[in-house]
Amino acid sequence: MKLPLCPYCGARFLYPDVKRSMGAKTGTCPHCGKRFRISAGRGLAALLPAALLVLFGVDWFLLCIPDMNLLYLLAVTAAGVAAAYFLIPYTVRYRPL
Repeated sequence: MKLPLCPYCGARFLYPDVKRSMGAKTGTCPHCGKRFRISAGRGLAALLPAALLVLFGVDWFLLCIPDMNLLYLLAVTAAGVAAAYFLIPYTVRYRPL
């Protein structure tokens, strides 16, 4: 997983730029000025189930500890959900029009 590149000139986009463009269908490269299509298909479809499986495994392991409390389990789960949320821009791809 990596941040997307411009399909025409190969310029790398920064995390905030990708995050802002996620809701749009098309975008424009600031370097070459050409338009491209924005898609988040297979990467996002793989990230979400993988994150759920990892969180399920971690929570299952933590439940086996005798003195584990619910607050700690919720904190670990919230941290995992936040990590998956921040990885979403890495699944975006830019394709030529």
